[in-house]
Amino acid sequence: MKKMSLSNRHMIVKCLFAIHIICLAICAFLLFTLSRSEHLRWGLGYIIVWGTILSALLLCFLINKQFKHWLLLKIYCVVFFLANATLGVVTQGLGLDTLFLPPKYCSDGDYLIRRRIDSEPFVNIVLLKNEGIIEKLIATYYYPTADSIKVYEDKGAIVIYCSKDNSYTDSLGCIEPLYNHLANENDIKALARELKVDIDRKSFQF
Repeated sequence: MKKMSLSNRHMIVKCLFAIHIICLAICAFLLFTLSRSEHLRWGLGYIIVWGTILSALLLCFLINKQFKHWLLLKIYCVVFFLANATLGVVTQGLGLDTLFLPPKYCSDGDYLIRRRIDSEPFVNIVLLKNEGIIEKLIATYYYPTADSIKVYEDKGAIVIYCSKDNSYTDSLGCIEPLYNHLANENDIKALARELKVDIDRKSFQF
């Protein structure tokens, strides 16, 4: 197998370094513009994170003495990869989902439920809405998981269905507020009677 020519190696290193810098810039932008529970759709944000880390790893092996400032570049790539890979593995182990998209439990139209990605006690799921390429955070709920949901935008409510093992109520379904808006009490009570589900009265404040 022929060795890689110097010109080819230079071209590959330049492309990888460009990818690394672009992905790093996008990661920094997303870090300051999205909340911890929001994502780019289709797992694009996590693809960018992996692109940033793996490009640094590949550069560790491709950069040699033939490159200007090769030692500084190599040290940067090694330190960047080790630091971020270690941080990613540790935080992923703590349940913060820094390397992999948190699981999606269920959806209704543009609304979906995912596991919450931080360790705040008892807040286990988040309601997100697809807006363009972003999964926008709508609300958080105190449930370990959810089997299905039904959103009633006109009533400012969502019904969360889950098995009794995963519910904090005696019912298989419970009505929760949507968008943190105060819904009409009569509408919510009528909906609860129609669907035969409970109402989270603390969340609705009535």
